[in-house]
Amino acid sequence: MKLSDLTEHRLVHVKVWLMLALAIFSCSRNVTMNRLMPADITVPSHVQRILIVDRTEPESQGLAIIEGILTGEAPFEVKNAVESTIATITQELNTSPRYEIIRARERLKGGLFAQTFPQPLSWELIDRLVKQYDADAVLSLEMFSSDFIVTDKAQLIKKTVGSGENAKEVEVQGFYAEGIANVKAGFRFYDPVNRNLFDQKEFSKTNTWSATAESRGQALALLIDKSRATIYVGQMAGASYARRVAPMYLNISRTYYPKSKKNPQIERGARYAQVNQWEEAIATWESGLPSAHPKTGGRMAYNIALGYEVLGDLQNAKYWADLAYLDYGFKNARAYSQQLDRRMGDEERLRYQMGEAQ
Repeated sequence: MKLSDLTEHRLVHVKVWLMLALAIFSCSRNVTMNRLMPADITVPSHVQRILIVDRTEPESQGLAIIEGILTGEAPFEVKNAVESTIATITQELNTSPRYEIIRARERLKGGLFAQTFPQPLSWELIDRLVKQYDADAVLSLEMFSSDFIVTDKAQLIKKTVGSGENAKEVEVQGFYAEGIANVKAGFRFYDPVNRNLFDQKEFSKTNTWSATAESRGQALALLIDKSRATIYVGQMAGASYARRVAPMYLNISRTYYPKSKKNPQIERGARYAQVNQWEEAIATWESGLPSAHPKTGGRMAYNIALGYEVLGDLQNAKYWADLAYLDYGFKNARAYSQQLDRRMGDEERLRYQMGEAQ
């Protein structure tokens, strides 16, 4: 085979794969639902007003400065990161309908630069705080440490030379810089009613940034600075703990099938779905089901299940997903049915966490 023939043969294969990928993509559409999801753990129902406390003031400012020098962490930089972490957890908890959040004005002595939790706060102090702020429980950040490691190495980098039509990309010798920020944050949740340290959880969060340039100095200058990196990773820790204890709104993405060569009702129903008229979409798909080919019928039943989920009717969604798999053999409906099982379990937990169940 000639080289030109081989090249043409490969191009034909590429075109076929592109057409196949386009066909698969055009055979389905996504819908996104914003739903309240349960917290990782269930907080006692009597806890409605939470007091957020910063317990990271150093026991000794002099010792904190020495530790900062040894670890390369300036106390003011870490304090800014702590503040950002607490601001994030406060903001995230305020997005949940479960609680009312109060922020304590004072900063208590505790675990700045610490690798382990300090002794728990006394119940006498917890009682005083909840009485002072009219709160039901205390959520305290009690441990916070961070580090930021920067490395660099020489390597070939891409650079654009020339301009306009003469512009081209070439490889030149340059430098690659990488910064890795790590934060360890520890939270405690005090329940004064039951005299119970309800939760104690440590989060270690890491994020990596990189930059390239022709010189080491330029690459390092383009890299995020330590202070901003620590703040960013601290915010990750705060958001993670908020999701642990509070029901949060999350986006759920699902796929439905808008077209069929053999049954126009599936496309008509999809048009209703696209303008958020899901009751009409479900009715249209149901009307086309008796005359549908088995493959199309499976997709229609699947779409109906999805429509009921969008409307919040998980029982009917589960019924139609099972029907799509059992009666029509539509394989994707089996995994969807399992997703609905998990969602119904989540809804039960959510009702309990929001006080709707005994």
